[in-house]
Amino acid sequence: MITIRFARWCVVLSLAVASGIAVGNPTEPQPKSAKELVRGAQTDEQQGHWEAALEKLKTASNLKRKDKTIAQELQKAKDHLADLAASQAIGSCNALKIDTCEQQIKLALSYASTKQTSEAQSQLAARKAELQKRWEHAEQMISSSQLESANVELDGLSPYPYLFPALAAEKERLRHLRINADIDLGTKDLAADQFDEARKAFSAARSLDPNNAEAARGIDAADKGKQAVHWNEEAKNAFGQKSYEAAYQYNQKALGLLPGRQEYLDLNKQISDGWLKVLEDDHALNPDPNSLKGNQAAWSSLEWIKRLDPSYKPLAEATRQVKLNLYSIYSTEANKYQSSSTNSGVGIAYLYYLNAQTMNPDPRAGDAFAASFHDVTELFRRKRTMVLVVRVESLSQVPAGFTEVVTRRVNAAIEAQGLPDLVACPVDAYEKKPDSDPLFQENRPDGKSRVASLALDITDYQKENNSSETPEEKHSQFISGQETVPNPEYQKLAKKVDEENTALERNHNKRKPTKEGYTASGLAILRDEMDKTPKDITRDKIVDYTYQEYHLSAKAHIVMKLTLRDMLEKQLLGSDGIESNEQDKATEIAGIQGRDVNGLLNRQARIKTIEQLQQDAEHTALKAIDEKVPALLAKYDQRYYNEGEKALNVGHTEDAVENFLCYWYTFRGRMDENRAQHILEVVNGYTGFDLDSSASPLTAP
Repeated sequence: MITIRFARWCVVLSLAVASGIAVGNPTEPQPKSAKELVRGAQTDEQQGHWEAALEKLKTASNLKRKDKTIAQELQKAKDHLADLAASQAIGSCNALKIDTCEQQIKLALSYASTKQTSEAQSQLAARKAELQKRWEHAEQMISSSQLESANVELDGLSPYPYLFPALAAEKERLRHLRINADIDLGTKDLAADQFDEARKAFSAARSLDPNNAEAARGIDAADKGKQAVHWNEEAKNAFGQKSYEAAYQYNQKALGLLPGRQEYLDLNKQISDGWLKVLEDDHALNPDPNSLKGNQAAWSSLEWIKRLDPSYKPLAEATRQVKLNLYSIYSTEANKYQSSSTNSGVGIAYLYYLNAQTMNPDPRAGDAFAASFHDVTELFRRKRTMVLVVRVESLSQVPAGFTEVVTRRVNAAIEAQGLPDLVACPVDAYEKKPDSDPLFQENRPDGKSRVASLALDITDYQKENNSSETPEEKHSQFISGQETVPNPEYQKLAKKVDEENTALERNHNKRKPTKEGYTASGLAILRDEMDKTPKDITRDKIVDYTYQEYHLSAKAHIVMKLTLRDMLEKQLLGSDGIESNEQDKATEIAGIQGRDVNGLLNRQARIKTIEQLQQDAEHTALKAIDEKVPALLAKYDQRYYNEGEKALNVGHTEDAVENFLCYWYTFRGRMDENRAQHILEVVNGYTGFDLDSSASPLTAP
């Protein structure tokens, strides 16, 4: 290969010498003449390369400074480039790209001053003048308080900060002016009761300054004012219909939003005067002493009179008499319900006694019914008491202490209900001293049963560790080293030589080729190739072997059954199940040889221990207790509400009220809002009492 390259180089050298070319360093290029440069420039111009043409003409002009033709060609190129840049500048000016226009004019003038460059300069001056007029117009609008229009104008000048260095500061000044103007406008609109417009103005100020406290206060005042107008309109409408209480309440809401507003104060006086005339009706203020509804209505009227006109002269005596009437009626009604042999009305009796206390005409002398009230209070508490007998048993072998943990978790779930009337009792304690309150033995398991059994049976607790000690044998191969074996290529060539040699010997004409096309000379070449081929070769030695797979697994399985029954008749009230299944598995590989041809590697199994799985399974099961127990208890602790609804649906209002009172005081206000409202309406309709009032506190006895 080296010899061939050398020969080629000699040929090239010979040609170079023959051509008269020096083999050493190349000669320096000769500079072009002015004439050649001009011709080159003309070619560049024809191709649109005016910058290149200009450079050639400058060089030519330096060579022949007095040549007029070259000077004319040079000026022509300068004028063309100047006009081109000036034309671009005019386009930029028309597009109001003033900074670009200025740069392009500067470039044009660097070539030449032409008619086109003058026109571009005029265009630039005109555009600058227009923008300056816009700036001055914006300033005039600011001075004349046309702030929004000024802002639009200044926004339009935002692309030209290089022309107006004070633009950013001026826009910030304008922003503050607009904020103050919006707040001033909002304040005026508030004073004129234009609440929608006021909110719009204050909102505009807040959009310019989100943290503006004055704007936030203005928005709040506008909203309150609008709502006050609404309530005032409602009050006027109700007053026109002589719905005095509604009118009074609506107007109070309006005054609460805009206190001291004379218009609302005037309406309040009109409502009060009109309503007082109605409330002063002798029949209303002097009811039948034995009429519950009449005295309750009179008391309500007196309460309103006290609020409307505290100086009303007959108020004190009328209040004293009605209060005395109600005290007597409430006490009598309470005693009547207390005397029921079935204790079916102790809740109603409690409510009457509670309200009788508020009507006691002489609290300092004590309450004549204090002992009776104490007895009813105790009866009412006993009636609401729910005894939940808790039993936790294991029907399967469980770890030591697990049953106790489950028992504590069940009790904790019961306590979490926060119902003082719900008492959890261990089964062994109950069996030693059953709750056998004789007054409530007749409560049956139709939703009234006061004693229920909550059983939790651990029906299955399994833990399995299936780590196999006897592995599964697997097969693979590995490279154990090198080995020498006959070369297949040599064997193939030797067989071919033997076959072709035999074929040639069979030919009578030794020059005749075989079927494969071999002659004696061709066979010699084939034999030579065979002789050059190694008889043996070295290769990797592949050996079969076995490795081991260990299949490891572990699991923990817990099954529980929750059952809620009536303690006496064993009627099923509800049931639920808990199942916790935790498992882990893995495969361990051992015995893999270092050069396994299948890329296998030893692998150590990592699985949770049986103790960890037990903990996980127990945690899941205990968490399920927290969820399942409250849901199951709802079938028990909601029984008073359910029974109240049943009684109401069949027209037994008194029974409904009794059950609703038990439910109300059991849950102490922590109940569904719709249920609470329903109970309030039913109780008020039957007894005239408002359970939400201070006379009927939520705190139960």
